[in-house]
Amino acid sequence: MIFSRRKTIGVFINKVFSHFDDAVFNALEKEGRRLDYDIVVFTSIEYNLQQNDYDIQENEIFRFAAVDRLDGVIVVPTSYDEGWFRDGLYDMLRSRVRCPVVAIRDDNPEYDCVYTDENEAIRPLIRHLIEDHGFKRICFQTGFPGHTEAEARLKVFREEMEAHGLPVPEGSICSGNLWSNCGDKAFDAFFSDPEDIPEAVVCANDHMAVGLMRVLAGRGIRVPEDVVVTGFDHVPVLGVDMPSLTTIQPDYARMVVEAMNRLDSQIRGGAAPSGHVKTALPGKFVLGESCGCGKRHADFFRKVSEHTSALLELDNDQDAMMNNMGIDLGACTNLTRLHEVLIDHRVYNPILRDLYICLLEDSADLTHARGDRARLVHAMRDQRDCGMPMIAFERNSILPAMAERQDEPQLLFVKLLHQNGRNLGYNVLQYMPGQVPSRAFTHTNVMITIALENIRMWDELMQLYEERRRSSITDVLTNLLNRRGLMEKLESEWPDLVGREIAFVSVDMDRLKQINDTYGHAAGDAAIRLIGRAIQSTLPPGALGARIGGDEFAVFLPEGGGAETYARSMEETLKRLNEAEKNSFTVSASVGYSVRVLQKTDDIEQCIMAGDRMMYAVKEAHHAD
Repeated sequence: MIFSRRKTIGVFINKVFSHFDDAVFNALEKEGRRLDYDIVVFTSIEYNLQQNDYDIQENEIFRFAAVDRLDGVIVVPTSYDEGWFRDGLYDMLRSRVRCPVVAIRDDNPEYDCVYTDENEAIRPLIRHLIEDHGFKRICFQTGFPGHTEAEARLKVFREEMEAHGLPVPEGSICSGNLWSNCGDKAFDAFFSDPEDIPEAVVCANDHMAVGLMRVLAGRGIRVPEDVVVTGFDHVPVLGVDMPSLTTIQPDYARMVVEAMNRLDSQIRGGAAPSGHVKTALPGKFVLGESCGCGKRHADFFRKVSEHTSALLELDNDQDAMMNNMGIDLGACTNLTRLHEVLIDHRVYNPILRDLYICLLEDSADLTHARGDRARLVHAMRDQRDCGMPMIAFERNSILPAMAERQDEPQLLFVKLLHQNGRNLGYNVLQYMPGQVPSRAFTHTNVMITIALENIRMWDELMQLYEERRRSSITDVLTNLLNRRGLMEKLESEWPDLVGREIAFVSVDMDRLKQINDTYGHAAGDAAIRLIGRAIQSTLPPGALGARIGGDEFAVFLPEGGGAETYARSMEETLKRLNEAEKNSFTVSASVGYSVRVLQKTDDIEQCIMAGDRMMYAVKEAHHAD
């Protein structure tokens, strides 16, 4: 379990803003409350277009998910378009998952499963076209290769056509992408010969059917008068501006209920996972206007109008949120500003109840992650600002204990935050009761990811700038300040020192040229470093040490009364360092100092030169010896 109060069901599903997803999430919320489970939905976004870096990072959700903390798992394999992406899901299930697993919308041989009986669901629709309408020329638009549901529906189509003695010519089947933008492809495949157009086109889902009907309308071909078009899925508000579809309505909510009951019996009842209990649910044959047999009544349009108005209002709010928030997030240069922007814009997304942002302590590739920790950097709960807790915790807990709800189960959505091959962390979202993710879900995640990447790059630039700045004011050989650094530091402090007794100590190395000539320049560098160590190790709080020339050093003391003490301490330290180093040469220095009460008219260079004058007197005495 993720939290301590309840057992946790993990759900793996691709995409989170379709009619199917909405039905699943609504049912999960109800069943989670009824059975008292926390539910964590591990989401990803992957399309059947191409495998790219974004898809590869999305696939990391299977490595990231803390499946060892889950009490049960529900998976939707058919929601993942590409086979390689599903392979990541199955690798996780086979290698890491030890709790009960139920697959929905998928006839899976490895796990308990609940699905629409694809061998029967579409059969009444095809028989209706053949037997009730008497059609003989029927075409079929299937999905992309490897989509098991579309292939199963095509198989039933072939069986029914053969059973009724009807041919299935090669040109009567074409593939699609299960989206409405492939209508032109179906039109080119089935309607290129005006003398041989089909009487009906069966599409493997409603989106492709609506896409085809829009293309047909643009070409002056009427549905159902000139050709019948049917779909599958029964998306209620899809294509309300055209004839309602004759279609099949799967019972997605019941799939979730069956899956949750199955898991509950294994988790609480102790029933052993069998891995082969299959529950095939019938589909509902829905007659629509697209075959001429169905009719929508006034009540339908009233409900659609209310639903569309609500969606339009939400979309307008979310458009404003995404546009304005996108601009503000793009200007974020630190996490504090990111937190402020998200809180300021929460009013535009009233269906979002909670939002947590967790950054990985080590944002290395999750493939190599072992016991990674995360840090909660943003918290919004019940639309309230809960600040930036900055709580570090084991990321397999998903969230720290402060996010647990004792009084009600939670339905949490987890989405990775990644860019340019780097996993930055993850979002955890929860919606208001009865609400499900909208299209803003993905856009918000993308904008937060971009903002986090900008912040990371800004931090790197600031670190680089600071390194360059430090190098410009630091002496490389001794790591003390250089002349520029000393002047820069003192200029910022100078006004506050007026009226105070301060001191400048001048240190000049003795016989550097002799060491260089006798032992080489490497020895001379070592001698200079030794002076630098003696100065650095004896600096009192607030003091500044600098190498201001080849063998010349200056020390600023904010308390002038300590000048003599410092000079003696530095000289004694230098002697000890000489003894410890045991070089062939002895490093010595001439030390002088100047103490004064700083006046407004005093100049930094003049103060340094006053210390030099005493130092030169000491040096002359050294040379005299």
